[in-house]
Amino acid sequence: MDMELNSNRGFIPNLCEVSAVFMLILMVELLSLLLALASSEQTGFWQRLAFISFFAQWLGLINASLLCLLKNWLNKQTVLLCASFSFVMMLFVTFIFSALVIYIGDMLAISGSPSKQQIIYFIVRNMAISSIIYGVLLRYFYVQYQWRSNLQAQSHAQVQALKARIRPHFLFNCMNTIASLVHIDADKAEKAVEDLSDLFRASLQEDTVHTLRDELDLVASYLDIEHLRLDQRLSTDWQLDDDAMTIEVPSLCLQPLVENAIYHGIEPLPDGGNIKISAQLENNRLCLSVSNPVIGHGAMSRHKGNHMAQANIQTRLALMYGDEAEFNINAEPDLYTVSIGIPLKI
Repeated sequence: MDMELNSNRGFIPNLCEVSAVFMLILMVELLSLLLALASSEQTGFWQRLAFISFFAQWLGLINASLLCLLKNWLNKQTVLLCASFSFVMMLFVTFIFSALVIYIGDMLAISGSPSKQQIIYFIVRNMAISSIIYGVLLRYFYVQYQWRSNLQAQSHAQVQALKARIRPHFLFNCMNTIASLVHIDADKAEKAVEDLSDLFRASLQEDTVHTLRDELDLVASYLDIEHLRLDQRLSTDWQLDDDAMTIEVPSLCLQPLVENAIYHGIEPLPDGGNIKISAQLENNRLCLSVSNPVIGHGAMSRHKGNHMAQANIQTRLALMYGDEAEFNINAEPDLYTVSIGIPLKI
């Protein structure tokens, strides 16, 4: 996840991405067309458009490159300093590039030797147009930044609320497990209480994300508790990609699925079964899945309480990753699988 947004800091977006460069070129070309059409001259439209496009595209790419290089530094400054420095820098680039165009044109004798008044008019006109465009652009960046900041704050609040719904359900199931062990094996019950303490302490962390390794440790602690109760009826098949262990994932994205797999899949089976937990890197995505056997005919999908955890996780994925996240359920007659796809940051 990105660093938490601060409304008192810089607001320059990432202009290094290919999609941002493409949109920049497209918008600059549309602006060039508008300026060419707005000219009062009746002839030479295509030549005028070509010159304006050449000038504007190079100017836009140079300014975007500078903002890309200075983004990290600018975003550590205050909003006023970030906006002022960016505005002055882009105007300075416009001035230098305008003077360079006049110099090259005069040296190559493209349009004759311009007069002093023509040179001043050309530079002042470019500076005036650029100042308006840069002002509007920086305002747009700031509004977008504020929108992202508010959206992240709202998403964080919703994630915390959704996690709060998971915790009582999780604690209830664990306490039932411990209660079933108290009169059977006091030592196992004591061990389960210790595991539950560590597990619940981890689940109460305020972080909305942690590494995949942290999530798997949470799952392993939970499985230790359930192994005390189910013994040989529960087995686990881990299929993990070592390269994926440091990737950040939403907290409590796998543990509730494993909990469902036990209570709605393994426990109703007389002989128990095997839970398969997979974490693989595929096509620049982290693919997670939890599979378990069921009684038959997709029985797991009809158990009461199963959908709350799944809907919870699906909502959190949508809040954090938007349409790029995947959440799929495959209910076969004898096997139930929940798959999660998380996009990786480039």
